[in-house]
Amino acid sequence: MLAWILERWYKWSDNGGDIETVFSRDDLLTHATIYWATNTIGTSIRLYANHNRYPWTPAHDRLPVVQAPTGITFVGYENPPGIGTAQRVEHFRTGDRAEWYNHVNLTVHDHGGHFIPWKIPDEWTSDLRRTFQGRR
Repeated sequence: MLAWILERWYKWSDNGGDIETVFSRDDLLTHATIYWATNTIGTSIRLYANHNRYPWTPAHDRLPVVQAPTGITFVGYENPPGIGTAQRVEHFRTGDRAEWYNHVNLTVHDHGGHFIPWKIPDEWTSDLRRTFQGRR
C-alpha cells in the first residue's frame, strides 16, 4: 500500500516527482499509516473509480443544477496527458456542464498539482476566501 501511495504522490507532484520538498518522510509515513490503521485506503480509491464508472447526473432539470455558490480552482499538473491548463479551463467554460454551477469564483494557477493546499497554501487559502467572502 505504501508503494502504491508513493507512486501516485510522485506522479501527481508538479515538481518533477520530488515530493519530499513538500512532505517530510514523517508526513508521508503518517498519511500512509492513517490509511493503513483505519483501513480507509479502499474508500479513498473508490471515490476516483466511481467517478469514472458512474458519472454524476442531475436529479432535476433546474439551472444551475448545483445552486450553491461554487468556487473552482484549476491547477497545472492536474491535467490529463497532453492537455494544458488553459485548454482544460476553456473546455470547462464552453462545455455543457459549465452552466450546471453557480460560479462565484473560477481561478487558475500555473502550478500546485494534486497537492495544492501544501504546494501553494497562500493562493489556495485566497481562493477559498474569495469563494465564501460575503456568504456567511
